Amino acid sequence: MKPALFLGALLALCACSGEKAAAPQQGKALSCETSETGAVAATGAWLREQKDATAMSAAYFTLCNGAMTPATLTGVSTPAAGRAEIHQSSRDENGVVSMAPAGEIILAPGERVLFEPGGKHVMLMALAAPIASGDHAALTLQFANGASIVVDAIAKSNVEAAMNDHEGH
Repeated sequence: MKPALFLGALLALCACSGEKAAAPQQGKALSCETSETGAVAATGAWLREQKDATAMSAAYFTLCNGAMTPATLTGVSTPAAGRAEIHQSSRDENGVVSMAPAGEIILAPGERVLFEPGGKHVMLMALAAPIASGDHAALTLQFANGASIVVDAIAKSNVEAAMNDHEGH
């Protein structure tokens, strides 16, 4: 078979397979399904282990707005910390990493927002106790319309977190 014909056949097969190519994970690059009865959902929640209760930790998850209207995340709380703030990490043109409060996060219908190391995340300050790998903590996500979602987050060690980052999770 000629290379051009083979390439065309291969592309046609890929297009018909029903599988979508993975989109780059860049904060708001992914989409999710919407429906009339859809709602905002949070998945994959985890916390970073922190053995020193006087230090800070962070929480991560994925939000999917399955509703037909925009949703605005206004805050997060957890009994694991006295204070939880939505933050955004960024890197400037010189490679310097900084972090700042992100404010409210607006999700368009069908939009997926990743809270991940090096990007959006929830800073956990004034920890109630050390956070050990395997610990569970409830994260309550509050929205502008008065709704909230409670999601169970499991703590990961720094090694587990690094392995997941390396694997693309």
